[in-house]
Amino acid sequence: MHRRGVVRAVQPELPVADLERAMAFHRLLGFDVEAHEGGGYAFVTDRGREVWHLRQVADLADGGSRAGLYAHVKDPHALHDRFVALGASPTPVVVEPWGMREFSVTDPDGNRLRFGTNAPT
Repeated sequence: MHRRGVVRAVQPELPVADLERAMAFHRLLGFDVEAHEGGGYAFVTDRGREVWHLRQVADLADGGSRAGLYAHVKDPHALHDRFVALGASPTPVVVEPWGMREFSVTDPDGNRLRFGTNAPT
């Protein structure tokens, strides 16, 4: 019997020590960020589409998170170049043994953001 999927979309929630600093970092990467009116929470969007969330955690030390996300993108090289031009310090774009062309950037809270696409075989 085939089951229908129940998940329509996923937006990872990244823990942050300082919400304002985290929002500034994600804006530096060129994303739009909107704070939730209730405080302690923000939505990161890309061209009006919600892509991930930021949640302030009171007892999280700077750089103490080990959370992350993987975003599938059309052109990791172009995005990498955009991040560098905006002042971020991403890792180099590499083709990984598992067949993805990708790079990452780590935010001030230790969350690792990976961006990649299938590498041609």
